[in-house]
Amino acid sequence: MRKHDEKQSDWLYKHYMTERDFEVEHALDPNYHEVEPHYHEFYEMFFFMGGHVDYIVNDELFHLQPGDLLIIPPNILHNPIFLDFAVPYERCVVWISANALGRLIRQDPDCGYFLRDDVPQMYLLREDEAARGVLRGSFVTLVESYRNRELCYRSEGLSVIMDILVDYNRALAAKNGSAQSGSRSTLLSGILRYVQSNLTGDLSLDAVATAFFSNKYRISHLFKQNMNISYYQYVIQMRLIAGKNNILAGVPVNKVWETCGFSDHTGFYRAFRKWYGVSPSQFKKLHAERISLSE
Repeated sequence: MRKHDEKQSDWLYKHYMTERDFEVEHALDPNYHEVEPHYHEFYEMFFFMGGHVDYIVNDELFHLQPGDLLIIPPNILHNPIFLDFAVPYERCVVWISANALGRLIRQDPDCGYFLRDDVPQMYLLREDEAARGVLRGSFVTLVESYRNRELCYRSEGLSVIMDILVDYNRALAAKNGSAQSGSRSTLLSGILRYVQSNLTGDLSLDAVATAFFSNKYRISHLFKQNMNISYYQYVIQMRLIAGKNNILAGVPVNKVWETCGFSDHTGFYRAFRKWYGVSPSQFKKLHAERISLSE
């Protein structure tokens, strides 16, 4: 496989599912490589089972505890921060296609409660000890069913996913404290939020340092230490996500750069191709093909 094809394959693996409805993975690692911020074109349920890990989702920081569930929508950057490996890093991850979630919502519109514009976005579900035990059992069932592939495993899996969504939506609606936001009180979270809100503005390190009464060296260190990428790489990722979404919304490819903060079309094109391994036009075609497969 050529280098370009390898990069394209890696991009497809990270951003798109290979199965139509859902995929399940359970992993236990005594150590783990650093993970850069990334996003998917599908929904992710991340059930944390063990380890000393913080997690960044969008512009929020979560101090994870065993039994915590993160539900991460498409196009939301997220990454773990490993504090140490005194305890192995254990988690169960379920990827759910937008098409499969749409079918569940058509069966019961209340399953899409968490997607409503008037419902605050809370990525974390942290329940009491008894409920955490039930939730753990649900993910064990998902793992075993997916691994064994017995008759009706897809129906069983979707049924369990529906049960988890019921708990999550009810916690959001009840406002009982089980559904939670992360911390936004740190310098890092403030800068993440600032970047997301000012993609077409001046996001130079000097400008951001001035806005936060800090200095660019401290900001650079924050990103390297917590995000495993540079500040400028993060800005480019956010601008590319905006550009990608605008392409899919029908903005002409040669005009997208104007909507997401690049100085010209050439700069956008080069950054897009470097990150995704394909041109913006090829991406649009590949996206249509992948969505078609999921349907």
